[in-house]
Amino acid sequence: MRRAAREQDAKKAAEREARRPVCTGCGAKFTDECWEKALATDWGTPRDSHPQLCDDCKQQAQAVAVRQAPVGNEHQEQHQAVPEQKTGRWFSRRA
Repeated sequence: MRRAAREQDAKKAAEREARRPVCTGCGAKFTDECWEKALATDWGTPRDSHPQLCDDCKQQAQAVAVRQAPVGNEHQEQHQAVPEQKTGRWFSRRA
């Protein structure tokens, strides 16, 4: 009976490892902690910014986003500086 229980536990562990997600950035398997963060859906739990990435790849992605953020703000400011053209009546578009 103990042998059957050990075999069943080993089978469950193997199935769990087969379901373990991998990082889309580097292909490393998630740790248990990282896996739990990615699956967290409680109201009080902060949402994971990159649930498909491991901690190392997530830090790299966030660093890239920080470096590119000022460029994005300048781009938005340029669009705001250009006045939008007002369209006339509905039929004025047919020209």
